[in-house]
Amino acid sequence: MNLQKSPHTRTLVVLGDSIPAGYGLPPAYAWPQQLQQQLQQAYPQFHWRLHNLSIPGDTVADAYVRFDDVRRARPDLLLIALGINDCRRAPDPLTQRRIALFRRHEQTWWGRNPWLRRIGARVHPLPHAERGFGDAEASQVPADAFVDILGWMTDQARAMGALPALMTMSPFAAEKEKDPHFAPCPAYNTHIRDLAREAQAALIEVSFPMPPGSWQADGVHLSARGQAELARRVFQNFRRPPIAPHLGIPTKESNAHMAPSMD
Repeated sequence: MNLQKSPHTRTLVVLGDSIPAGYGLPPAYAWPQQLQQQLQQAYPQFHWRLHNLSIPGDTVADAYVRFDDVRRARPDLLLIALGINDCRRAPDPLTQRRIALFRRHEQTWWGRNPWLRRIGARVHPLPHAERGFGDAEASQVPADAFVDILGWMTDQARAMGALPALMTMSPFAAEKEKDPHFAPCPAYNTHIRDLAREAQAALIEVSFPMPPGSWQADGVHLSARGQAELARRVFQNFRRPPIAPHLGIPTKESNAHMAPSMD
């Protein structure tokens, strides 16, 4: 927990896409807002502050370029709920440019130096975001870039004194599961689980089956019922390690790490 802040305040940041943004619904129906209400009711001894920094259509590359918004919020817990737009087969030129920006700024010795970074940008400018950039049969964010940027976010969270929590993707409706545009998504969920284990981050598993009526007509975005179910699943993780002890709230023993659907 960030010890520079009030001991009675818990600040949560959700960095995500259209699912935590509550796409197609009034803002109050989005699962982060519902989670905040549940936490406030269950643990009134704390003031639960929420910053929902979720934008429909975002990938990890898009979230990377606005990560300063996370720093400004000074979270105790950073929930990262991304992946659906990363794994779908619909490459976007701007996303590819942002991946290149991440590679340059965070994975080169000179890119992390602001002065050398400016020189590098002049000598070797990034490609423009033009139509036709990328492979139409590939995932929007390649798996290696997806893992690298998620890993960078977990490192940045720890540097701020926040606990990083990685969420698997919410499942699709049955008729959408065979959509070839989303075929890589199960593999990306595996990447999320593996990274959480390797980085010793919290893992919030929400990808198991949802009740009927959980989706809007497109079979991807959640209905009010689906958002409420997702809020419930996330809330259960706040009652278990490592989130509960990090936030200083009572711990509930659970076997959910073995079989999430039993929780």
